[in-house]
Amino acid sequence: MKQQPFDPGITQSYDGGVRRIVNRDGSFNVRRHGRRLQDFHLYQFFVQLSWPTFFAVVLAAFLALTLAFTALYFAAGIGGLQGIPEGTPARTFLQVFFFSVQTLTTVGYGIIAPRGIGSNVVASIEAMMGVLGFAFSAGLLYGRFSRPNARMLFSTHAIVAPYQGGTSLQFRIANQRANALVDIEATVVLMTVEGTGREARRVYVKLELERSAIYFLPLTWTVVHPIDPSSPLAGKSAENLASQAAEIMVLLRGFDDTFSQVVNARFSYRFDEILWGYRFTPAFHNDENGHLVLDLAKMDDVIKV
Repeated sequence: MKQQPFDPGITQSYDGGVRRIVNRDGSFNVRRHGRRLQDFHLYQFFVQLSWPTFFAVVLAAFLALTLAFTALYFAAGIGGLQGIPEGTPARTFLQVFFFSVQTLTTVGYGIIAPRGIGSNVVASIEAMMGVLGFAFSAGLLYGRFSRPNARMLFSTHAIVAPYQGGTSLQFRIANQRANALVDIEATVVLMTVEGTGREARRVYVKLELERSAIYFLPLTWTVVHPIDPSSPLAGKSAENLASQAAEIMVLLRGFDDTFSQVVNARFSYRFDEILWGYRFTPAFHNDENGHLVLDLAKMDDVIKV
């Protein structure tokens, strides 16, 4: 039975652009505007940042807070700090800045100490902010390290390859980590654009797979969609898919033994990322001791057929 189109949650509207729906990093090509301040979640924001951006934001916040308290020490009167050596204004600023760092981190080397009421109040507030700040940072680090996520490696291209006397659409996946993933399920959806002008709209059809799930993923898995007469790809050529701005969207779902939680991964192949008339070559082999060896560098290896 021929499948009926549906909307997987990405809308059927089409503006004529050529932007992909699912980016290669798995994110959706969607921009949000009009969010309210009360919708902003600080913890979620920091957990979702990339590691370089996360450390850059933490460093910037640390420097900004330290400089703010340095300014407060000057505002409270530099005479309220004892032990500052004589020197130029720049050297005095650096001494107060480093004292602010020591107070914020609760190190307290004891070279400089507050003696006035104003300086003691500023130092007390800064010490409290330091304790709270580092507790918050520790929670963020734990949240980032403990968050389960899948590091799936997808082949750079999908291919249209010979299959049981006909053809099939194929792509290959592997787990980049050494942990065990079990009960892997794959869902593949074909998106094409039908109609022209204002009548153009996106049409989504789920592709039936030779095998939609496997129990284990220690090696590679070649996901296969047979192109039989009931397939929406039947009779299609590379030119047909290009004219329809076709995109193959992939959703993977599996169980991570390390975290005992379900993890997900997304990917997509546009019409210009599909190779026609190729097949994958094996990405694993047996070594001299009889062990299976997976070579992730061979994930994209194909040969012409």
